[in-house]
Amino acid sequence: MKKQLIPFVALLSMAGATYANEVNLPALQACTFVENDFNRLLCYDNVMAGKALTKPTTKQVIESAPNKTANPMAVTAPKRPSEQIVKNKNDDFGLEHKDVAKENDDHIIAVVKSVKEAPYGELIIALENGQQWRQVGSDSLRLKSKDSVVIQRGMFNSFLLKVEGQSRSIRVKRTD
Repeated sequence: MKKQLIPFVALLSMAGATYANEVNLPALQACTFVENDFNRLLCYDNVMAGKALTKPTTKQVIESAPNKTANPMAVTAPKRPSEQIVKNKNDDFGLEHKDVAKENDDHIIAVVKSVKEAPYGELIIALENGQQWRQVGSDSLRLKSKDSVVIQRGMFNSFLLKVEGQSRSIRVKRTD
């Protein structure tokens, strides 16, 4: 049994060494600098498939796109400035886990639009600025519509909601 196992292990180690020589190690190291998780995985996949790391040009994108229209430029036409949505600075507060917000303040002040209770007693708070927050934990806080609330950053990417002027707070997370 041992005599049969030694050639098999030697064959596997030679195949592994050959594969390691074929892989572009500097390209793999370059993928480690990509910040976005999805793009980093895409970079690794492209390196392992032997594809180039550079972004495709517009011409390559048009050629690779299925030609459903007679005009290929209609696929890549940029939006006019009037079609772009103007966003408020505080619209992305609380969405760091979704990698949407880059720079935010430490807190926001908003007015409560409605307060609902979830099946296990947690509060679901809709604010007049369009944000929706859900209570995390079992602390209690009396909230009603038209209350002015402050949502501030806590430890470890958490958020605390309190009625303006009070010290009692509950831990919340953004749900929209």
